[in-house]
Amino acid sequence: MREKIAIVLLCVALAGCATVHDYVYGPPTNFIVFFSGKTTALSSDGQTIVKSAAARVAASHPTSVVIESGVEAGGDLAEPRFAAVRQALIDDGVSQDLIARSAIPGPKLAGPTNSTGDQRVEIRLLAKAL
Repeated sequence: MREKIAIVLLCVALAGCATVHDYVYGPPTNFIVFFSGKTTALSSDGQTIVKSAAARVAASHPTSVVIESGVEAGGDLAEPRFAAVRQALIDDGVSQDLIARSAIPGPKLAGPTNSTGDQRVEIRLLAKAL
C-alpha cells in the first residue's frame, strides 16, 4: 500500500514539472514570436514567449540561441524586430554571447495572400555551434 501511495505522489509531483508534450517530444527548442501589422515592439504575449525561451535557455544550456527574422516586402521591420527580441532575451538573463542572427528565407514566408510569416521572429535553441 505504501508503494502505491508513493507512486501516486511521485506522479502528482512530476505532473507539475512538465507537460505531456515535454514527455512525448522533449522540452521545446523553438519559440515563435508574432508581431502585428507594422509594429516592432513586443506584445504581452510576445514577452511571455521570450520569457519562456529564456527559461528554457537557463534550463538546457544550449550552445547557441539563433534569432531568425523575415525580410518583409513592405519595409524593413526585420532588424528592429530582431533587436527587440534580442534585447528581451538579454533582459531575461540570456548571455548576449550565445545569441546569433539568421534570416528566414523568402520562400519559407511565401504565401498566396500575404502570409503572417513576415510578421514572426523565431527563437531556436541549438545544441551545436553554428
